[in-house]
Amino acid sequence: MTENIQEELEKNETLAPEDQEQSSKSKILNALVNEEDDSDKKDMEHLKDVLHALSINGLWFKKQLGVLALIVLGIIIYISNRYQAQTEMIEEDKLHEELQDWKYRSMTRNSELTLRCRQSQLEEQLKAMGDSTLCSSNEPVYELTND
Repeated sequence: MTENIQEELEKNETLAPEDQEQSSKSKILNALVNEEDDSDKKDMEHLKDVLHALSINGLWFKKQLGVLALIVLGIIIYISNRYQAQTEMIEEDKLHEELQDWKYRSMTRNSELTLRCRQSQLEEQLKAMGDSTLCSSNEPVYELTND
C-alpha cells in the first residue's frame, strides 16, 4: 500500500499544483475507504501516510505543545469560572428571596405594633381587662412655656 502511495506521489510531482492537490485528496480518501486490518504496523503506516499527505508531522505538534497546553488551560479556567459564577448567581437569588421575605415580615410586625400602640386600642384593652383607674382626659392638652 505504501509503495502505491509513493508511486502516486512520484506521478503527482509531474502534475500541475491543482492536479497534485486533487490527487493527494483522492489518495487520502482512497486510503481511508480501503482499510486493511492486517496488523497494527500497517495502521501506523497508514496514519503516517495520511499525516504526511496533510503535511502535518510530529515535529509540528512538539513545537505547538505549549500553545495547545495554554489553550486547554484557558478552556479549563473558563469552564470553572462559569460554574462558579452560576453558583454565585443562584446563591444571590436565594438570598434576595429571603431578604424580601424578611422585609415583608418586618412590615407586618411594624403595622401590628403600630395598631396595638394607638391610644384607642390601649383604652379598649384596659377596659377589657377590667382596669378602670386609667382613663383618657376630657380636657384639651395645653402647653407650658418657660418665661
